[in-house]
Amino acid sequence: MESQESNDVAMTFWEHLEELRRRIIIIAITIAVFTLICLSFSGPIEKVIMFPLGTSMNTLIAGAIDTAGGSEASILGFLSIAMRAGTSSVNAELMKVGPLEGIMAFLKLGITAGILLALPIIIYQVWAFVFPALNREEQRFAIPLFLIILTFFILGAAFAYFIVTPVVLQFSAQLYPSMPNLWDLQKYVGFITRLILGFGIAFELPIVMAFLSRIGVINAQGFREKQNYALLGICVMSALLTPADPWSMLLMAIPLFLLYQLGIFFAYLVEKESEI
Repeated sequence: MESQESNDVAMTFWEHLEELRRRIIIIAITIAVFTLICLSFSGPIEKVIMFPLGTSMNTLIAGAIDTAGGSEASILGFLSIAMRAGTSSVNAELMKVGPLEGIMAFLKLGITAGILLALPIIIYQVWAFVFPALNREEQRFAIPLFLIILTFFILGAAFAYFIVTPVVLQFSAQLYPSMPNLWDLQKYVGFITRLILGFGIAFELPIVMAFLSRIGVINAQGFREKQNYALLGICVMSALLTPADPWSMLLMAIPLFLLYQLGIFFAYLVEKESEI
């Protein structure tokens, strides 16, 4: 009888391993397919690369104003015209400094784009593997939690690509105006990739704080009392997740501190929910 129970447990364990292997294979195939799709469209990829160079923050803000209030004769319309009057693209040129430079940059961007596009399927596969092991209460929160995680990652990546990158590039291009801006293509792609992934990960801060509150590590009041230490940690994290220039670090540190305040609110909500 004891032997039979032991075999059942071993069989269940191997079934879990087989399920994990199947999920990993699906994730790997998904990433490979999306990467091949991204690599097949060189034109759009080139536009993705060049967009931050040809777009200033003024242009983006003016476009948002036009969308919100139209281009009619109004205060918003006047503000849009004023913003566009000061626009200028980044005065820089990308260079391929070696025979493999273009290929490596092309592959790096294609793989990154493939992973980002495959992210919903990756999260679903992780969720499908973990979900049966959760109890009924945990299952109730599983889908909303994954959707929140995905949303915050997308917000962080979009913030990095559309706001942080143009600002940092413009600032860098204007330094030492007597020197031409001839930038290495692969380093430029690596810079954008690191910013996008770094900000996407950093924007998960409120979710991490809510989780720590949920498992009882620290509550909302504890987060409030440790804000000074948190600010120091945010500065260190910004230095690690960005190319470490002052502008990109600042543009990550400020939103992260605001997200820390949002995390305190999330932790408070989790505490109230657990008390009910």
